[in-house]
Amino acid sequence: MFVNEYIMNRKRYDKWAAPKFWRLRSFYVYLIIFIAGIFGWIYFDRVGASARWQTIGAFLVFVSVYRGVFFHWMHADKTFRLTRQKYFNEKDWACKVILRDKDISLHINGKLNNRVEWSEIKKLEEAKTYFKLSSSDGVEGVMVDKSCFTEGDSDSFKQWMKETHPEIEQVRIAPAFDK
Repeated sequence: MFVNEYIMNRKRYDKWAAPKFWRLRSFYVYLIIFIAGIFGWIYFDRVGASARWQTIGAFLVFVSVYRGVFFHWMHADKTFRLTRQKYFNEKDWACKVILRDKDISLHINGKLNNRVEWSEIKKLEEAKTYFKLSSSDGVEGVMVDKSCFTEGDSDSFKQWMKETHPEIEQVRIAPAFDK
């Protein structure tokens, strides 16, 4: 049996939910839009075009910076703040993940929140600082912080997973989320 306990705070939530923006494919699309916007802004200024045309270049620059750099981080921050406000009375919450032979249980602030059978888990994704156990639909998952094991440790957990659950695929997490 393995036990993992941590406090879900803004820093941890951002690390797990917001990707490294420069590792996303969409970042390069927004980089091209940024360059086009800068070029257009300068070009329309030099040729003496109306302010409307210069504004289009400026708009492209600002949109590309917002969507390419800040959007994912701001979305994760908003989700964290709303979750904290709605369910936890404006406070960080304590998470306890118990990984047993038969199932995984998640306790939040000392109360059972969710129980997942091992048959529902299809993938173990490993990042530098955490594991993510993903269900068959890939949307839901259980996060396990590598440094917060109170029973067992991350290396023995990974080895236990290989031996006990060989049917669960073990992979590296996507580079944008490898923090």
